[in-house]
This record gives sequence, structure tokens and C-alpha cells, in this order.
Amino acid sequence: MTSPSQPSSDSLTHGNIFKRYGLTISITLALLLFENALEILIPYLMGRAIDGLVGGNTVPLWQFTGVIFVLLAVGIGRRVYDTRAYGRIYREAAGRTAEREVSKGAPTSRVTARVNFVYEFIQFFELMLPMGLTASITLLGAIVMLAIISPLLSILTLLVAFVVAAIFFISRKKIERFNKGVNDEMERQVDVLETRNATRINHHFAALVRWRIRLSDLEAATYGASYFVALSLLTGAIYVLIAVEEKTIGAAFAALTYVLQFTDAIVMLPYTYQEFIRTSEISGRLERD
Repeated sequence: MTSPSQPSSDSLTHGNIFKRYGLTISITLALLLFENALEILIPYLMGRAIDGLVGGNTVPLWQFTGVIFVLLAVGIGRRVYDTRAYGRIYREAAGRTAEREVSKGAPTSRVTARVNFVYEFIQFFELMLPMGLTASITLLGAIVMLAIISPLLSILTLLVAFVVAAIFFISRKKIERFNKGVNDEMERQVDVLETRNATRINHHFAALVRWRIRLSDLEAATYGASYFVALSLLTGAIYVLIAVEEKTIGAAFAALTYVLQFTDAIVMLPYTYQEFIRTSEISGRLERD
């Protein structure tokens, strides 16, 4: 018999989804990794192409063009595969959840709410997980490539990464509490609507909006603080590359592109973390009677 504290092998958890659909998810993640590896090379190859053309050499330009076409083919193939793969995962997971809730005699309102939660849960794997991995690979790749072009700039990016991580670590508890508030209201929505009581319905939607505003305000605050730190890095990068290290046009362009990629990744990565917290709360909710 499964302990109450231990989810069953059929539970909707991040780990169980990976166990059940490991091969399917591994294929899409492998394509994603290859796609991102090519994207990391783009600024470096573009910088080489610029310096090559300045020196009368067109070979780096053709190398850059070839990588662009391979990247396009991989990107299209991954997206076509993802839609079908995660569609099947959602269909099966939603069916199991609905069957389990019905077998327990759950009201239609709860069955509907929990099937909707399953959709949000699978969306994490289809959208947010690839986004988070892309951000992670981009961040790591930017730091490595900057270490090749400008070691000093690479160290600065690491410091910024630690600062942004600290900002989101501090806000974790509030993220959990606000997401729980939103999910509580969503789960009781059908029950409230079925009462046809205007006062209760208005109170429900007012509460839902309040929780979402709190969550949005928190996201805005963490985004603002993170982006300010990241954009400060861009200012420092321009000074280091031009005034201190006197890089070539191509090298400076590549390095600044990596800094911009790093800036986008360092801001995007915490949103994946927030969605992981949200879907973990959904997973626990689906396990409760």
C-alpha cells in the first residue's frame, strides 16, 4: 500500500511523467540540445564572418550560412514532433485523472478543474521546460564563449548570475503562496458558478483577480530587479571590450551578442522555476482527496 506521503507510480508528478514517457521526452530534449548548441555558435561564427570579410576572406561567411540552414531544419523538425508527442501525453494523463476522480465519486466541478490542471501540468513540459533548458544552455554557453573572447567579461556574467539567483531565491515563499491562492480559487470556480448567486460569483472573481495581481506584482518586481542587474552588465561589457581590451569589430560584436543572450536567459530562467513551483503545487493538489 502506498504511503500518503509517497505518491503512487501513477501520480501526476514531474518524475512520473519522465518515467512513463522517458523516450518521447528524451527525443524532444535531444533535438532541443542540438538546436541550442547551434544557436550558441551563431554569434561567434557571425563575428568571424565580419572579421573575415574585412580581411577579404569569404569562407567564414559560408560556414555561418551553412549552420543557419541546419539550425532552421532542426528547429522545424523539433516543433512538429513536440506538438504530437505532448498531445499524446496530455490525452493519456487527462484520461487517467478523469477516470480516477470519477471512480472516487468526485463532483463534475472537481473533475473539470483537475483535468484543466493536467493541461497546465503538461504545458510545463511542452513549453516551460524547453524554455528553461534553452535559457540554461544559453546562459552556460554565453559564459563559456565569453571566457574565450574576454575572460574578464565572463567573470562579470557569473557574478550577475549569482545576484539574480539570490533575488528569486528570496521570493520563493511568496511565489508558492500566491500560486496556491490562484489554484484554490480555480478549483472551486465551477461550484461557485453553479450556485447562480451573483454575490458569491463576484466575490470569487474578485478573489481570483487579487491573487493574480499579487503574483503579477511579485513577478514585475523580481523581473525589474533582475533586468536592471543584467542591463548594467551590458554597459560594463561595452566599456571592457572597447576601452580596456580593444577588441576587433567582429570580436566585440560577438561578445556583446553573447551578453545580450545571457541577459535574456538570466531573466527567463527564473520564470521556468516559478512554473515548476506552480506545477508542483498542482501535483500535490491532484493527490489530495
